[in-house]
Amino acid sequence: MKRLETVANISVIIAAVVLVVYLGRQEFQRHAESIRPAAALVGQKITLPDVQFGQQGKTLVLAISTHCHFCRESEPFYKDLVARSQGRVKIVAVLPESLEESEPYVRRSIAPSIQVVSSHLDAMGVTGTPTLLLIDSSGKVQQAWVGKLDDKGQQQVQSLVL
Repeated sequence: MKRLETVANISVIIAAVVLVVYLGRQEFQRHAESIRPAAALVGQKITLPDVQFGQQGKTLVLAISTHCHFCRESEPFYKDLVARSQGRVKIVAVLPESLEESEPYVRRSIAPSIQVVSSHLDAMGVTGTPTLLLIDSSGKVQQAWVGKLDDKGQQQVQSLVL
C-alpha cells in the first residue's frame, strides 16, 4: 500500500513538471512570435503626435516603458547617448503610459531635455520594449533595434547618430 502511494505521488510530480514545461514553451513561443523583428520596421513611415521629423536630419525614437526591466537596465546607455549627441540628433522617448507617469520617469532616468510622447507603441508597429528607431526627416524608419542592446548594438547606434 505504501509503495502504491509513493508511485502515485511520483507520477503526479512528473505529470506536473511535464505540464509546466509544456505550458512554459507555449507561452515563450507565443511571446517570441508577437515580437516584430527589427528588419520589418525599416522603411515604415512613422507618425507621432506633436513630433516633427522634418525639422532635423535624424530622430532617434526610444520606444520604452516604465515597467520594462530591460528599459531600466538600458538607462545608462540612453543617458550617455543623449549627453553625447549634443543636439546633432533629436531624441524622442515614446511610452505607452500616460504623460503624468512617463515624463517624470524619463526626466529622472534619462534626461530632462528630450521630448516625451505618450502613445500606443503598436501604432508605430512596435510590439516590444525597448525598441529604438532611427527616423529620417520624412518620417521613415532607417534602422531599428529591438530589445536590450549588447555592446555591438550600442556601438552601432552610436556610430549612426553621433
